[in-house]
Amino acid sequence: MSMTMPMTDRLDFLSNIDDDAASTMQFLWDFYPVPMMIVRIEAAGNVIVEAVNPAQKALLSSHNIGEGQHLSRLFPAFLCDELTVNCARCVAEGVPIHYETARENSGAEHQWSGSPALIKPIRSHGGVITHLLCIGHGVSSDNCSIASHSFEAEIERQVIERTDELTTINRQLSYLATHDWLTETYNRRHLLEMATTEFKRVQRYGLSLGLLMLDIDHFKSINDEEGHEAGDQALQAVASAIQTTVRDCDLIGRYGGDEFIIVLPETDLQGARAIAERLRSTLQGANLSISVGIATLRRNDKTINELINRADHLLLGAKRNGRNRIESASLALIP
Repeated sequence: MSMTMPMTDRLDFLSNIDDDAASTMQFLWDFYPVPMMIVRIEAAGNVIVEAVNPAQKALLSSHNIGEGQHLSRLFPAFLCDELTVNCARCVAEGVPIHYETARENSGAEHQWSGSPALIKPIRSHGGVITHLLCIGHGVSSDNCSIASHSFEAEIERQVIERTDELTTINRQLSYLATHDWLTETYNRRHLLEMATTEFKRVQRYGLSLGLLMLDIDHFKSINDEEGHEAGDQALQAVASAIQTTVRDCDLIGRYGGDEFIIVLPETDLQGARAIAERLRSTLQGANLSISVGIATLRRNDKTINELINRADHLLLGAKRNGRNRIESASLALIP
């Protein structure tokens, strides 16, 4: 079984070396709790820091990390000069250089001070030394402990950060999977799932259930004469009006096109008609008219689809009878 390890910073130069060596290098860079850095030597012996590993960063103040800058940004002069000389020697001789750093008691940064250090040349596929890997592998126990704890804290922080990111992404994906992108009401599939669950609940406890199916009158004309943007705005206006009219427990979904369904738990015909009339009145104030069909639960209903079919039939009747109407099974219509 293979396992992909997390990486804090992908090292650019790894593309120049073979895959196995690159994988090992990246693993050590990310997880080994000792200071490491990648440098390159430019003209006149200038040593430029290209990357600093997490353990090294843990020992440095954030303003003194120095990636992309001269080595002197990381270390005091006595360590910088010593490291520069040994880097040049490593390039000239083409072999790893092992030495012990000088000691300094001036209070300067000392994570490499008085410790064994290793400088190893890194070659491209063509055998050219392109970078140097510098490892302070013998840091003092105090500094090693600091680096280890800081490194563990950084890994924990990254895990928490990634977990929060994944939680946010999953929440967004869940919303997109269950909602209509334009009206932000439930999409048809999720609406039917929720409505089926509510249907079974009210049926089990002998409760009432109302269902409204509605659409926008002359919606095709709005699209054809005013453009699809106007049609989208009309759909959003209807969805907004529904959301401000119904209760939190009611289910709202875009059934298709300009059709919406509202499921009203524990609501009888009189209550459903009151909501429909309130909604129709609100939309008339926004220069939109709707037609509505209302169905309520019957004893012999087996699925939520039976209520939907009855509401759909009544909605068609409202359209045939002049639009801007509410129709139900018991009362003929409201003009």
